[in-house]
Amino acid sequence: MKKIAFAAAFGAAACLVSAENAAPADELARCKGGVKADVPAAPEGYRRPKGWKPVLYPKSIRQISKEHSAGTMARAKAQMAKVDAVNAAGKYKATGASMDSHPCPEWFVDAKFGIFIDWGLWSLASWCPYVKGARLYPDWYELRCRPDYGNKSNSAWPYHKKNWGEDFMCDHFIDLFRGSKFDAPALTRLFSSCGARYVVPFLKHHSGFCLWDCSYTFRDTVDQGAHRDFAREIADACRAQGLKFGCYTSQAGEWEYPILQDDGSIKIWKEADRMVDCTPDMEWKASGKIAVKDFVRDYIVPQTTEFIDKYDPDLLWYDYDWATFAHENGSYDITAYFYNKAEGRKEVACNDRYGKAKPEEIKGRFTKRPRTWLRTVRGDFFTDEWGDTEECLDPSKWHPWESCSGISKAYGNHWMENFDTGMVMSEAEFVCHFADIVARGGNLLLLVNLDPQGEIPAVQRERLLQIGKWLSRYGEAIYSTRICAPYKTDLVDYTQSKDGKTRYAIVKKPANSIMLACDVPDGAAISIIGESATLKAERTIDGLKVSIPPEYARSTVPFALKMR
Repeated sequence: MKKIAFAAAFGAAACLVSAENAAPADELARCKGGVKADVPAAPEGYRRPKGWKPVLYPKSIRQISKEHSAGTMARAKAQMAKVDAVNAAGKYKATGASMDSHPCPEWFVDAKFGIFIDWGLWSLASWCPYVKGARLYPDWYELRCRPDYGNKSNSAWPYHKKNWGEDFMCDHFIDLFRGSKFDAPALTRLFSSCGARYVVPFLKHHSGFCLWDCSYTFRDTVDQGAHRDFAREIADACRAQGLKFGCYTSQAGEWEYPILQDDGSIKIWKEADRMVDCTPDMEWKASGKIAVKDFVRDYIVPQTTEFIDKYDPDLLWYDYDWATFAHENGSYDITAYFYNKAEGRKEVACNDRYGKAKPEEIKGRFTKRPRTWLRTVRGDFFTDEWGDTEECLDPSKWHPWESCSGISKAYGNHWMENFDTGMVMSEAEFVCHFADIVARGGNLLLLVNLDPQGEIPAVQRERLLQIGKWLSRYGEAIYSTRICAPYKTDLVDYTQSKDGKTRYAIVKKPANSIMLACDVPDGAAISIIGESATLKAERTIDGLKVSIPPEYARSTVPFALKMR
């Protein structure tokens, strides 16, 4: 395929500061000028297959409710009794204060590098409107491709209509989601060889489609589409490679969920606790879902705790934290159960996306930009998406944290990136990005955006191999390190060993000499990691000036020094 002229086709727009509690789907609407673009034709493999007729789950929401709601709620009641009993007897209770008492495991702090597998129904389209510099969310395609999606500035409907057809609705992707090239053992071997220490697959995004065998819905990959339990495949493959296994789940929010009323009728729960009528369009927006009376205790908590029982994850990664309060959405019940089930057996971790905060929990906390969430307030580790919480991540007040980011700013596969490497980071930019995160005390949870059938696109595989090669040489300056002032500078990033006896300088802009700003004791031996020769150094009024050998001074990628 010829290189696509993105600048000509789509223009460029400078992105404004995002509203802190808005959904990612509105990111492009917050960019100057919106999206003024021609509608591209997708390449083969990213558009509707020839001759394919849309298929939905064979039973309607009302039929499913009549046949399965009572049994599902009874099963949920039994699961909730188990959860409540475990939490009553266990060390951790379903309260914010109890969550705060749980320590972040050392394995997480030491790991530094994880893989975020962003793959689901949206991957079949692998597209969203492109604006240079903006965070892009192809993984919101199922919402934005709808003909009634209200935000015209970033609607995917014109694109969808052109490439998938007016009769193809969002839930029609379910039958096409087969994962014919998804190979969990091969993927995890690649992740391990590239230096990753943990893997967090997207297992339930905001449409509620589960990539595991879930007892609380028919909207999963076992009952529909692929008829495969991808979570089991990934969990087993991770453990075979010695990788920690995590679970990403849209914990307390789905775009639609059927709620059974006392009179037997069905309403639809929408985010922010809105109820709307169960109109015919819900058959292609919420197909396969089982109506229940209590969204949290009949569905959310039983579903996620059943996952914990079945798959025994090492890490929980919640999302969709801007719509409901943490003390009401079941996240504390789930996390307490997760902690109590692991206590004395293994160390586990949970992120900070519990939900909205009570005013007193964040009073005086967010002074630069107003927020209502608990992100960077509560959690074994805090989370950041391309700088959206950066002002709250002060290394001098360090708390474990993680950046979920990739080789581009796309969350989910974007087919345009696979044909134009100008849309993604170079090897040097990628290594610098990773080093900057670690120097400030964070982990990189690298987005790996699989294509429609579950393969890693070539440009992403290339970057993985490059970072793996770099880590095989300089990983000593990354793994199991701790922060070291001045942390991150424009030219050099600093880390140190756990015992503080060895310091590292990751040189991002190679030159004939490097000025070190960290504290280096007199007489310290300075060398390039992997080399035995001691480098010449002299003290100046600006710091310690280190002479760099010519072959490294000309390097096009960063290298690392060690000081003992």
